[in-house]
Amino acid sequence: MTEPLARIPARTWLRAFAAVLAVELLAVAFGWDAVRWVSKSALTLLLLGHLLTAVAPGQTVARLFAAGLLFACAADIALLVDGTPAFLTGMGLFAVMQVLYIASFIKLDALRYFDSGRVVLICYFAFWAGLITALWTSLGPLAAPVAVYSLLLVGMAALAGVLGFWNTLKHPLGWGGLLFVVSDTVLGLGVAGYDIPGAGLAVMSTYAAAQLLLTLGVIRFLKRRRPAQV
Repeated sequence: MTEPLARIPARTWLRAFAAVLAVELLAVAFGWDAVRWVSKSALTLLLLGHLLTAVAPGQTVARLFAAGLLFACAADIALLVDGTPAFLTGMGLFAVMQVLYIASFIKLDALRYFDSGRVVLICYFAFWAGLITALWTSLGPLAAPVAVYSLLLVGMAALAGVLGFWNTLKHPLGWGGLLFVVSDTVLGLGVAGYDIPGAGLAVMSTYAAAQLLLTLGVIRFLKRRRPAQV
């Protein structure tokens, strides 16, 4: 953690996140594309600031998750550009983010709870298989990359669910994974050609909430454990 970051209270980062998210949703609603280059790209950076000020330095889980937030920021910027190459770039960056999130959840011992969390795993992967099968033809040449990315997505969400819902249904980690699946499902339906009213707002609001809840969930786990364990 750098000294300038340490001087800013953790709660201040969350307040800034809420303010910037309000601007981002207004920008989506009213088509302020220029504003989104600032508001959208700032969201995960503000969560990164909160993470780095909320937990003790030197923890592997925090480093992995922080790297994921940085890749998410890069992906958000890529998706502001129109066109298939930019979309594939953004999806690739988000895929790296998902891998880093998965690695951080495994470091939190998600694999230990596979037996008790089997229902969560089955539900997520059944949903993935059904949705990809239904959308495969509509996605055209994007079908294969979307299938690979969405498999990583549900893998991340399943591990988040195993960790979060195994503890309590009130734990933010499980809900963060679920909202991420909701957000990307709405986005994927749009890519497949389905016109969903208010899709832009639905995608950004659920995505931002997902990143927030995942960050808060990781922080909650890290505060329960000694740095030497993570």
